[in-house]
Amino acid sequence: MKPTQAITPTPRDLPHAPLHPRRCTARLAMLALGTVLVTGACGQASPSGSRATPAGHGGTASPAATASTSPAAGHSSSSGGPARQTVTVGGVRLEAEMAPAGAGIAASSGLLVEYSVTNTGSKPVVALDVVPDDLGSATVPKDVDPQHAWVYAESGVLRISKQGFATAPNVRFAAAPVMGGHTIAPGATITGRAYAAMPPKLDVPGESFVAPHALVDPALKQWQLCIQVDDHARGRPSAVGGGVVEVASTAPRGDQLACTAPATVPVS
Repeated sequence: MKPTQAITPTPRDLPHAPLHPRRCTARLAMLALGTVLVTGACGQASPSGSRATPAGHGGTASPAATASTSPAAGHSSSSGGPARQTVTVGGVRLEAEMAPAGAGIAASSGLLVEYSVTNTGSKPVVALDVVPDDLGSATVPKDVDPQHAWVYAESGVLRISKQGFATAPNVRFAAAPVMGGHTIAPGATITGRAYAAMPPKLDVPGESFVAPHALVDPALKQWQLCIQVDDHARGRPSAVGGGVVEVASTAPRGDQLACTAPATVPVS
Protein backbone atom coordinates (compact mmCIF):
# COMPACT_ATOMS: atom_id res chain seq x y z
CA MET A 1 0.00 0.00 0.00
CA LYS A 2 1.42 3.40 -0.95
CA PRO A 3 1.78 5.88 1.94
CA THR A 4 -0.61 8.80 1.82
CA GLN A 5 1.76 11.33 3.29
CA ALA A 6 5.48 11.78 3.76
CA ILE A 7 6.69 14.06 6.54
CA THR A 8 10.05 15.84 6.50
CA PRO A 9 12.49 14.30 9.03
CA THR A 10 13.31 16.27 12.17
CA PRO A 11 16.85 16.72 13.64
CA ARG A 12 16.30 13.53 15.62
CA ASP A 13 16.10 11.60 12.37
CA LEU A 14 19.87 11.51 11.68
CA PRO A 15 21.17 8.54 9.69
CA HIS A 16 21.37 5.39 11.77
CA ALA A 17 19.63 7.05 14.71
CA PRO A 18 16.80 5.02 16.36
CA LEU A 19 13.27 6.17 15.83
CA HIS A 20 11.34 7.34 18.88
CA PRO A 21 7.67 8.24 18.17
CA ARG A 22 6.24 10.46 20.88
CA ARG A 23 3.79 9.08 23.38
CA CYS A 24 0.06 9.62 23.21
CA THR A 25 -1.04 12.48 25.49
CA ALA A 26 -4.36 14.17 26.12
CA ARG A 27 -3.86 15.97 22.80
CA LEU A 28 -2.75 13.55 20.07
CA ALA A 29 -0.53 15.14 17.43
CA MET A 30 0.43 13.32 14.26
CA LEU A 31 4.17 12.67 14.12
CA ALA A 32 6.38 10.76 11.74
CA LEU A 33 10.05 10.09 12.34
CA GLY A 34 12.59 9.23 9.66
CA THR A 35 11.05 6.68 7.41
CA VAL A 36 7.83 6.47 9.41
CA LEU A 37 4.80 7.48 7.39
CA VAL A 38 1.77 7.96 9.58
CA THR A 39 -1.82 7.85 8.50
CA GLY A 40 -3.22 5.80 11.42
CA ALA A 41 -3.97 6.78 15.02
CA CYS A 42 -3.87 5.09 18.39
CA GLY A 43 -6.49 2.42 18.97
CA GLN A 44 -8.40 1.28 22.02
CA ALA A 45 -7.63 -1.86 23.97
CA SER A 46 -10.11 -4.68 24.00
CA PRO A 47 -12.19 -5.22 27.16
CA SER A 48 -10.82 -7.20 30.05
CA GLY A 49 -11.64 -8.28 33.56
CA SER A 50 -9.94 -11.21 35.19
CA ARG A 51 -9.12 -12.55 31.74
CA ALA A 52 -5.80 -12.16 30.00
CA THR A 53 -6.77 -10.06 27.01
CA PRO A 54 -4.83 -8.18 24.35
CA ALA A 55 -4.71 -4.41 24.00
CA GLY A 56 -5.08 -3.13 20.46
CA HIS A 57 -6.60 -4.57 17.32
CA GLY A 58 -5.66 -7.93 15.92
CA GLY A 59 -5.81 -9.88 19.16
CA THR A 60 -8.01 -12.87 19.79
CA ALA A 61 -9.98 -13.71 22.89
CA SER A 62 -8.12 -15.88 25.35
CA PRO A 63 -9.48 -18.66 27.55
CA ALA A 64 -10.61 -17.64 31.01
CA ALA A 65 -7.71 -17.35 33.41
CA THR A 66 -7.57 -18.92 36.85
CA ALA A 67 -7.30 -16.00 39.28
CA SER A 68 -7.15 -15.69 43.07
CA THR A 69 -6.48 -13.15 45.80
CA SER A 70 -4.66 -13.75 49.08
CA PRO A 71 -3.34 -11.51 51.87
CA ALA A 72 0.27 -10.41 51.46
CA ALA A 73 2.87 -11.72 53.87
CA GLY A 74 2.45 -10.15 57.29
CA HIS A 75 -1.17 -9.12 56.71
CA SER A 76 -4.42 -10.84 57.56
CA SER A 77 -7.38 -10.81 55.20
CA SER A 78 -9.06 -8.18 57.41
CA SER A 79 -6.03 -5.99 58.13
CA GLY A 80 -6.49 -3.75 55.09
CA GLY A 81 -2.95 -4.43 53.93
CA PRO A 82 -1.97 -5.09 50.32
CA ALA A 83 -3.28 -8.31 48.78
CA ARG A 84 -1.37 -10.59 46.43
CA GLN A 85 -3.14 -11.22 43.13
CA THR A 86 -2.45 -14.49 41.32
CA VAL A 87 -3.46 -15.57 37.83
CA THR A 88 -2.47 -18.66 35.85
CA VAL A 89 -2.92 -18.54 32.09
CA GLY A 90 -1.16 -19.81 28.99
CA GLY A 91 1.52 -21.79 30.81
CA VAL A 92 2.58 -18.98 33.16
CA ARG A 93 1.65 -17.90 36.68
CA LEU A 94 1.65 -14.18 37.42
CA GLU A 95 1.66 -12.96 41.02
CA ALA A 96 1.47 -9.27 41.86
CA GLU A 97 1.14 -7.04 44.91
CA MET A 98 0.58 -3.26 44.88
CA ALA A 99 1.44 -0.75 47.58
CA PRO A 100 1.86 3.05 47.78
CA ALA A 101 5.42 4.05 46.92
CA GLY A 102 7.68 7.03 47.48
CA ALA A 103 9.52 8.86 44.74
CA GLY A 104 9.80 6.73 41.63
CA ILE A 105 9.91 7.42 37.92
CA ALA A 106 9.98 11.20 37.31
CA ALA A 107 10.59 11.64 41.07
CA SER A 108 6.88 11.59 41.88
CA SER A 109 4.91 9.62 44.42
CA GLY A 110 2.93 6.73 43.05
CA LEU A 111 2.07 3.07 43.19
CA LEU A 112 4.59 0.26 43.06
CA VAL A 113 3.70 -3.26 41.96
CA GLU A 114 6.04 -6.11 42.86
CA TYR A 115 5.49 -9.18 40.73
CA SER A 116 6.78 -12.61 39.80
CA VAL A 117 6.26 -14.64 36.64
CA THR A 118 6.66 -18.42 36.76
CA ASN A 119 6.87 -20.65 33.69
CA THR A 120 4.53 -23.55 34.41
CA GLY A 121 4.90 -24.96 30.90
CA SER A 122 7.43 -27.26 29.25
CA LYS A 123 9.18 -24.76 26.92
CA PRO A 124 11.16 -21.55 27.57
CA VAL A 125 9.22 -18.29 27.22
CA VAL A 126 10.08 -14.60 27.26
CA ALA A 127 8.32 -12.16 29.60
CA LEU A 128 8.31 -8.73 27.95
CA ASP A 129 8.94 -6.90 31.21
CA VAL A 130 11.56 -4.36 30.07
CA VAL A 131 9.59 -1.41 28.68
CA PRO A 132 11.46 1.42 26.93
CA ASP A 133 10.46 4.98 27.71
CA ASP A 134 9.35 5.40 24.08
CA LEU A 135 8.50 2.57 21.73
CA GLY A 136 10.00 2.87 18.26
CA SER A 137 13.70 2.07 18.46
CA ALA A 138 15.23 -1.10 17.00
CA THR A 139 17.21 -1.57 20.24
CA VAL A 140 16.45 -1.24 23.94
CA PRO A 141 18.33 1.76 25.39
CA LYS A 142 21.02 0.93 27.94
CA ASP A 143 19.53 3.38 30.45
CA VAL A 144 16.05 1.81 30.31
CA ASP A 145 14.20 2.01 33.64
CA PRO A 146 13.27 -1.55 34.67
CA GLN A 147 10.26 -0.24 36.62
CA HIS A 148 8.69 1.55 33.67
CA ALA A 149 5.33 0.21 32.49
CA TRP A 150 2.57 1.46 30.22
CA VAL A 151 -0.40 2.97 32.07
CA TYR A 152 -3.93 3.22 30.66
CA ALA A 153 -7.55 2.70 31.65
CA GLU A 154 -9.32 -0.50 30.65
CA SER A 155 -13.02 -1.00 31.43
CA GLY A 156 -12.84 1.27 34.47
CA VAL A 157 -9.65 -0.34 35.79
CA LEU A 158 -6.19 1.25 36.05
CA ARG A 159 -4.03 -1.09 33.98
CA ILE A 160 -0.28 -1.13 34.57
CA SER A 161 1.06 -3.17 31.68
CA LYS A 162 4.34 -4.45 30.30
CA GLN A 163 3.47 -5.38 26.74
CA GLY A 164 4.08 -4.67 23.07
CA PHE A 165 1.78 -2.89 20.63
CA ALA A 166 1.17 -3.39 16.93
CA THR A 167 2.35 -0.79 14.43
CA ALA A 168 -0.51 1.39 13.19
CA PRO A 169 -1.83 0.84 9.65
CA ASN A 170 0.25 2.45 6.89
CA VAL A 171 3.18 3.08 9.26
CA ARG A 172 6.59 1.75 8.28
CA PHE A 173 9.79 1.63 10.33
CA ALA A 174 13.30 1.23 8.93
CA ALA A 175 13.76 -1.55 11.52
CA ALA A 176 11.19 -3.26 13.73
CA PRO A 177 10.66 -1.54 17.11
CA VAL A 178 11.51 -3.80 20.04
CA MET A 179 10.54 -4.52 23.62
CA GLY A 180 12.93 -5.93 26.19
CA GLY A 181 12.34 -9.05 28.24
CA HIS A 182 13.73 -11.96 30.21
CA THR A 183 13.80 -15.61 29.23
CA ILE A 184 12.11 -17.96 31.71
CA ALA A 185 13.04 -21.64 31.61
CA PRO A 186 10.40 -24.28 32.44
CA GLY A 187 9.79 -24.22 36.19
CA ALA A 188 11.80 -21.01 36.67
CA THR A 189 10.60 -17.68 38.08
CA ILE A 190 11.59 -14.07 37.48
CA THR A 191 10.70 -11.10 39.68
CA GLY A 192 10.35 -7.39 38.94
CA ARG A 193 8.61 -4.12 39.70
CA ALA A 194 6.24 -1.83 37.84
CA TYR A 195 5.59 1.79 38.77
CA ALA A 196 2.68 4.17 38.13
CA ALA A 197 2.71 7.83 39.14
CA MET A 198 -0.18 9.19 41.19
CA PRO A 199 -2.52 10.62 40.23
CA PRO A 200 -2.33 8.22 37.28
CA LYS A 201 -2.02 9.55 33.75
CA LEU A 202 -1.96 8.00 30.30
CA ASP A 203 1.44 6.57 29.37
CA VAL A 204 1.43 4.61 26.10
CA PRO A 205 3.39 4.65 22.81
CA GLY A 206 2.64 7.38 20.26
CA GLU A 207 0.23 7.43 17.36
CA SER A 208 2.49 5.22 15.25
CA PHE A 209 1.14 2.29 17.31
CA VAL A 210 -2.31 0.83 17.94
CA ALA A 211 -2.64 1.70 21.63
CA PRO A 212 -5.33 2.94 24.03
CA HIS A 213 -5.77 6.71 23.93
CA ALA A 214 -8.60 7.51 26.37
CA LEU A 215 -7.72 9.81 29.25
CA VAL A 216 -7.14 8.07 32.58
CA ASP A 217 -9.58 9.04 35.32
CA PRO A 218 -7.46 9.95 38.37
CA ALA A 219 -10.25 8.68 40.61
CA LEU A 220 -10.07 5.05 39.43
CA LYS A 221 -10.46 2.71 42.38
CA GLN A 222 -9.21 -0.57 40.91
CA TRP A 223 -5.93 -1.70 39.37
CA GLN A 224 -4.47 -4.70 37.59
CA LEU A 225 -1.06 -5.73 36.29
CA CYS A 226 -0.57 -7.25 32.85
CA ILE A 227 2.58 -8.81 31.38
CA GLN A 228 2.97 -10.15 27.85
CA VAL A 229 4.65 -13.53 27.50
CA ASP A 230 6.01 -14.46 24.09
CA ASP A 231 7.83 -17.21 22.23
CA HIS A 232 11.42 -17.65 23.43
CA ALA A 233 12.60 -18.22 19.87
CA ARG A 234 11.85 -14.60 18.92
CA GLY A 235 14.29 -13.09 21.42
CA ARG A 236 17.84 -11.90 20.71
CA PRO A 237 20.48 -10.73 23.24
CA SER A 238 20.38 -7.04 24.14
CA ALA A 239 23.26 -4.64 24.78
CA VAL A 240 21.50 -3.74 28.04
CA GLY A 241 23.00 -6.88 29.58
CA GLY A 242 21.69 -8.65 32.66
CA GLY A 243 20.10 -11.35 30.54
CA VAL A 244 17.77 -8.90 28.77
CA VAL A 245 16.65 -9.97 25.30
CA GLU A 246 14.96 -7.94 22.57
CA VAL A 247 11.73 -8.98 20.88
CA ALA A 248 9.96 -7.19 18.02
CA SER A 249 6.91 -5.38 19.38
CA THR A 250 3.59 -6.98 18.46
CA ALA A 251 0.14 -6.85 20.00
CA PRO A 252 -0.44 -9.77 22.38
CA ARG A 253 -2.68 -12.51 21.01
CA GLY A 254 -4.76 -15.16 22.70
CA ASP A 255 -3.31 -15.96 26.12
CA GLN A 256 -0.06 -14.02 25.61
CA LEU A 257 -1.20 -11.21 27.93
CA ALA A 258 -1.51 -12.36 31.53
CA CYS A 259 -3.53 -9.94 33.67
CA THR A 260 -4.37 -10.13 37.36
CA ALA A 261 -7.98 -9.68 38.40
CA PRO A 262 -8.99 -6.09 39.22
CA ALA A 263 -8.25 -5.18 42.87
CA THR A 264 -8.72 -2.12 45.04
CA VAL A 265 -6.03 0.54 44.72
CA PRO A 266 -4.29 0.79 48.13
CA VAL A 267 -4.11 4.12 49.91
CA SER A 268 -1.22 5.34 52.06
